[in-house]
This record gives sequence, C-alpha cells and structure tokens, in this order.
Amino acid sequence: MWRKIIKDKEFTSSMTKIAVPVMLQSLITSSLNTLDTFMITKLGTNSIAGVGLANQIFFFYSFILFGINTGASILFAQFYGANELDRVKKTLNYSLKFSIVVSIIFNILAYFIPEYLISLFTNDAAVIAEGAKYMRVVSLSYIVTGMSFAIGIAMRSTGNARSPFIASFVSFFVNAFFNYCFIFGKFGFPALGVKGAAVGTIFARFTECFVLIYVIRRYRGPLYAKVKDLFSIDKDFRKYFVRVVTPVTIEETLWSLAQVVYGAIYAKIGVEATAAIQVAQAISNMLYVIARGVSSASAVILGIKIGENKLDRAHDMALKSLTVGFSSGVLLGSILIFIPHIFLRVFPDLTPGVRESARLALMAFGLTYPFRMYNSVSIVGVFRGGGDVKYSMFLELFCSWFVGIPCAAIGVVFFGVPLWGALLLSSIDEVVKLAIGTPRILKKKWIKRLA
Repeated sequence: MWRKIIKDKEFTSSMTKIAVPVMLQSLITSSLNTLDTFMITKLGTNSIAGVGLANQIFFFYSFILFGINTGASILFAQFYGANELDRVKKTLNYSLKFSIVVSIIFNILAYFIPEYLISLFTNDAAVIAEGAKYMRVVSLSYIVTGMSFAIGIAMRSTGNARSPFIASFVSFFVNAFFNYCFIFGKFGFPALGVKGAAVGTIFARFTECFVLIYVIRRYRGPLYAKVKDLFSIDKDFRKYFVRVVTPVTIEETLWSLAQVVYGAIYAKIGVEATAAIQVAQAISNMLYVIARGVSSASAVILGIKIGENKLDRAHDMALKSLTVGFSSGVLLGSILIFIPHIFLRVFPDLTPGVRESARLALMAFGLTYPFRMYNSVSIVGVFRGGGDVKYSMFLELFCSWFVGIPCAAIGVVFFGVPLWGALLLSSIDEVVKLAIGTPRILKKKWIKRLA
C-alpha cells in the first residue's frame, strides 16, 4: 500500500497541502497547552489540578464547537467541490451563528458558577478555588474562540489551511508573552498566578480571531461575504444545515462529555493522578497532531472528490488515508513507550509521584496510539468526510459510553487500578471501534452525496 501511496502524486500533494498546516496548527495549540502547564507547574500541584479540571469544561465546550463546525465542514467541502459558492457562504453564516450561541451559554456558566462546575470533579477545596479563579477569567475569551473555530474550519475545508496556521502561530507567541507577564508579574505587570494564564489566553484568542477575519476581508476568497449577508435568514437552508450538522454535534457533545467523565474517573484516583494526567495529555496531544492533520485532510479531500462525483477515487484515497494514520500511530506509539522520560524533562518541577504516574500514563497512551490514530482517520476523515454522519455518531458514542467508560469505572472503583491501568481499560473502546467500523468502510457504505 505504501508504494501505491508514494506513487499517487495527487493524493500525496493534496494530503500534504492540507495536513501539514493542520498538523503545525495543532502542534502550536498543543504546545500552548504544554506551555501553560509548564508555567503553572511552578505554582504547585493544586494549581495544575485546578486549571486542568477547569480545562475539562473548556474541552467539553470546544468539542461542541468542533461538532458544529466539522459537521459544517462536510458541507463546505462538498459544496466547494461542486463549485456552489453561494451555499458555501450560507454554511459559514449558520456555523458562525450556532457557534456564537453555544459560546455565550458557556461564557455565562463559566463566569457565574465556576466553583460548582469544578466541584463536579473533585471535593478538594484548594483545587476548586484555583480552578474557579482561572475559569471565571478565561470564560471571557469564549465568544471569539467560537468565531475562530467556525472561520478556521471553514478555511481549511475550502482548501486554505495556511491562514488558520498563521493565526495560531501568531497567537502562540502572544499567549506565551502575556502568560509570562501576568502569571509571574514581569515587565511591570501584576503577578496574577492562575488568573494570569487566563489573561494570556484572552489576548491570544482575540489575536487569532482578528487575523482570520483580516484574511477573509483582505483576500476575498470563497468565504468572503458582506456583513449583512452573515445575518440573513434562509429557513430552508437552515433546516438542511441542522439536519446534516446535528448528528455530528450530538456525537462530539456526548463524546466530549465522555472525556469529562473519564477525567472525573481519573480524579477519583487522587490529586497526583489528576495532575499527572494533565501533564501526560499535554505531551500526548503534541504527538497526536499527526492524527488531526491526516483526519482533517482526509475529510476535505474525500468531501471534494464526492462533490465532484468521483466516488471510486474517494474510496481509494480513504484506504490510503487509513494506512497513513495507522502507520503513524505505530511509530509515535513506540516513541511514547520507549522514551517517555525524555518528554518529562520539560517539567522539572513535578513531584516524584506525579512524574512517575505521568511516565506510566505516557507508556499506556503509546500502546493505544495505532488504534486511536486509525479510528481518528476513519471517523473524522472517512465517515464524516463521506457524509455518513449517523453511523459515525453511532460508532463513537456506543464505544465510548458502553465500552470505554464502564471498563475504566469498574477498574478504578472496584479494583483500585492506578492511572495507567485506567487508561488501558478505557482504550478497549478503540479496538472495538476498529473492528466494527472497518467492514463498513471496505463495503463503501460510507459514501453519501450531499451536494
């Protein structure tokens, strides 16, 4: 298969053009989270745990946004492939509206009841206090975050992966600078501790959104529209948009809720485990950017090919994308298994207990990487890219809620397994996803024309 992939210049060119900027953008985002975690480690274990749990709420919120906008990306790609640019702009109209509404809801909840939200994960008063301070401030960035999600995914889905990468690149340095200033009180700024990390995030999110809007207004590509057009109402298209996007939004919402439940399960192990999983996930996510890049690129490439009515070609590209995903998982998983201690050197202030727990967690992640990366490409790239959104929803939610969560909960609650054991038990769902999803892909049942 790899020989065919290398000889397929159209596939490799298209994959590289979209996947590489997405990987770099995801790497910057993950590096930003790692940078936050690195700086906050200097404030103590309670701060790491508090901010980590606060970010579980943001994680839940961001995946609702991801659901809305990856659902929209199916329409973007197929409409763009069919050269229906008016419908591309209508899709952006409604993806922005829905994203902003969700952002306002989470902004209100996170600002007014952060203590209650954090208390859903832990009873530790010190952890709740640190997390609530961070969440209340960072919630002020949620609306522009929603706008950036919608615009960035729309750009990638219409072939422009470069601009979202540049916006993330700029925002990374903005965040790093203001984090340093406000966490530790440098250059005459007040030392705000965990609140400082939230202030840095606000500056970064506004910068990212400004860059994206500037690119659209300046270069007037397929997403350019007058402001009044973004507030227009087309009831028929809205119904169509909702019908396509709803299954993906439900899937991402309930899947992200499942991840929040996993976080609560891990928190039951103890404060050290809660801190360790934040560190391990920050490192793991930096490597997992390859899966995000290949998945996003696959969804765009396959959507465009289906929009062009080249269905056999779409299926061929799907199989090649899955091969790239699985092979990358084997390589990166091996790195995490054999040299996890190298990555932990970035965090010199960890306690010995947190460091050892994080090391074993990274090794557990490494064992599951081939399955996770294959499933990321199959669900996000193939099923969603091909328009098979209802099956994608079934596969993801069934495996998360009826396989992964019960296994992890039973292991922690009844058998007292450590963090690494809970991670392995929760990953049984990845094996089930692969076994159930692959036959449907091979039978080409995932291909659904929407344009």
